[in-house]
Amino acid sequence: MPAEDSRSAELRLLAARLGVDFKNIALFDRALTHASLVAESGTPLQDFESLEFLGDAVLGLAAAHHLFEVLPDRRPGEYSKMRAGLVNRRCVARVGRVLDIVPHIRLGKGEEQSGGRNRTALVSDCMEAIIGAIYLDRGWQVAQDFVVRVFQEEFSRNEWKSTSWDYKSRLQNYCQSQRIALPLFRVVRSDGPDHKKEFEVEVLIEGEARGRGAGSTKKEAEQQAAREALTREGQYFD
Repeated sequence: MPAEDSRSAELRLLAARLGVDFKNIALFDRALTHASLVAESGTPLQDFESLEFLGDAVLGLAAAHHLFEVLPDRRPGEYSKMRAGLVNRRCVARVGRVLDIVPHIRLGKGEEQSGGRNRTALVSDCMEAIIGAIYLDRGWQVAQDFVVRVFQEEFSRNEWKSTSWDYKSRLQNYCQSQRIALPLFRVVRSDGPDHKKEFEVEVLIEGEARGRGAGSTKKEAEQQAAREALTREGQYFD
């Protein structure tokens, strides 16, 4: 079987397993093609980056829509925190791994040899690119239904934790209760393109580093750093 036919058959099987009937299988292929392969191949392939940008927006809207429907009486700040807990890279990559998309991602040799296939950011980006491809190929309703279906476990996990997700406020309250200075948060790393920044934040309590966290926004990274600090202080348990 020619390589193109073999790839198409592979993707049709994967799409069927994901419950999506692609009209244009080339879009699905593009969503699973890394820029490193495009650079090495010298062929007019397209990588997933622009689809990932679109999929990120579709995922955010689908998550917001779902949260509004199932939890109609929350404040905007609560919705924002719950959505941030659903669309961060770790969560999106976790869904991608559960769906077993990783073996189907096409990488250049250099990226493959450097362990790129196992990077959380890469798996997350491909998952968002798939959502973008579904939106372009089948429209909003199919894309929204897909997000709600494959993120269902994540939605459930975050909905019942939503009232206690604000770890930063909890850490500040803890410091006040101990009569010590409020925690200090500082950015220790910031990289990535403007539309997909990755921040790493460290939190200091009385001048001592007590936690680190990463996220696609400073606020998300601060929340994760505060969560780690609370755990170290014995104030947070899963």
